[in-house]
Amino acid sequence: MNSELQFWRAMAGYALARARSQRARGGRTQFGASSLEWAIISAILVAAALAVGLIVRRVVDKRSGAD
Repeated sequence: MNSELQFWRAMAGYALARARSQRARGGRTQFGASSLEWAIISAILVAAALAVGLIVRRVVDKRSGAD
C-alpha cells in the first residue's frame, strides 16, 4: 500500500473515531453534516472548473486552426 493511501485511511479512521466519541459523549449528532456539505461543494467546483477548462480548450483549438 502506498503512503498516500495509508495517510487517507488514517485520516478517515481518525474522523470516524472522533465522530463516534463525540456522539458517545452526547454532543451534537450532526458531526458529519459539514463534511458532506464540503464534499458536495467541492464536487460542484471541480465540475465547474472542468467545464470552463473544456470551453477554453475548444476556443483555443478553434482559433489556432487545430481540428
